[in-house]
Amino acid sequence: METVNVNLAHRWFIGYDIDEPVPDHSSLSKIRERFGLKVFQLFFERIVELCIEAGPVWGEELYFDSTKVQADANVNGMIDRATYEAQEHLDQLFAEALSPFGRLVAKYNGKRLSGIRKPHYQRLTDDQVSPIDPDAAPMQASQGGSAWLGYRDHYVVDGGKARIILSALVTPASITDNIPLLDLVDWVRFRWTIAPKLAVGDTRYGTVPNIVGLEEHGIKAYLPTSDFSQRTQYYPAKLFLYDAEQDHYVCPQGQILPLASRRTSEQVLIYKPKAKVCNTCPVKSKCTGSKSGRHIFRSFFQEVLDKVETYRQSEAYLKAIRKRSLWVEPLFGEAKEFHGLRRFRLRRLRKVNIEGVMVAAGQNLKRLVTHNLRMLFSLLKFPSSCLISSLFRTFSTGCSLLRPKIAIRVCAGVPNRIHPELQTSVEVQLISMSQI
Repeated sequence: METVNVNLAHRWFIGYDIDEPVPDHSSLSKIRERFGLKVFQLFFERIVELCIEAGPVWGEELYFDSTKVQADANVNGMIDRATYEAQEHLDQLFAEALSPFGRLVAKYNGKRLSGIRKPHYQRLTDDQVSPIDPDAAPMQASQGGSAWLGYRDHYVVDGGKARIILSALVTPASITDNIPLLDLVDWVRFRWTIAPKLAVGDTRYGTVPNIVGLEEHGIKAYLPTSDFSQRTQYYPAKLFLYDAEQDHYVCPQGQILPLASRRTSEQVLIYKPKAKVCNTCPVKSKCTGSKSGRHIFRSFFQEVLDKVETYRQSEAYLKAIRKRSLWVEPLFGEAKEFHGLRRFRLRRLRKVNIEGVMVAAGQNLKRLVTHNLRMLFSLLKFPSSCLISSLFRTFSTGCSLLRPKIAIRVCAGVPNRIHPELQTSVEVQLISMSQI
């Protein structure tokens, strides 16, 4: 702010008159506390609304991915979590009312959520916490090496050519990729009133709850699942044929595996033969090592899983999987390279979400301007030369637009390219865009 007071160029750039007082420095440093996450989220949503109005949002395909972002805290400084419980309780007593997106952020605050199975291991964050950033959780670096504190930034990206980010949610690193998927789908569907036909993710998203939840909403789950058949030397479950009429399985040796029990807590049915049948089988060593015989687990939702399995044989599924690697991952590379997303500057979950949605809003804004420029050039019938291509590339790399005036003058010098009455107005518009 001191340089704005003495530098006329800075005043001109931010739009202040010579005699107009500039804000106090605390106006910027405390703006996040005053506005809160809600205002910044509304700014992000307004950018997406402009993208929908302009046309680059398709809405029929959703692509999911997340990236690791380092927190502004040291993993070696973690202390006992119990010392912070009382203070956290006081903070919750005076918590502000949450918006729909704010409730989503509060839900995925790093605490364990109740699922089908009970957790069978103790997490480090269950007992320890960083006093610098209590919401950050230890995570393994992508390139290997020692663990560091961080977050996961989850993106939901539209399948249109513009790759507009429809939602950006930052969670502690302890929240794995697959957990918030259904909530993000519901938020995107109802907030933007779209009806996506398919959702695409990698193997980390291919869990039974996600697949079933998407199919129940009428969305094709293009989510690959992990193949556990190669983990053991025994026959994989796909070699056992299921008889729907008799409700039993038939093993490769022709023996019947009837329904033995149900595990409601895990939502699976267990099929197994009598122990003496397996123990006298000549190929038992290739089938199971259990004395009680081979067990086959069938999900309560096996019909849905079988339906999704048929998707994986189609060309549309293979195309969507290939498309995903070009749709979401480059956005994270752009955000880390040009928008500082390798490491959060802020601390605590709500503030890093502010930083996350602002980065996503900036990426959407660049694509919105690019789309509008393309529409403008198409109306003016500009030649598709390398000059115009270099102008567009500035948006993908995050560089500032400082060359539109030169581009318009060069093209204006070509006979019959631009009507004389349009030359001045178009030049003024592009110059104003270059000052954004």
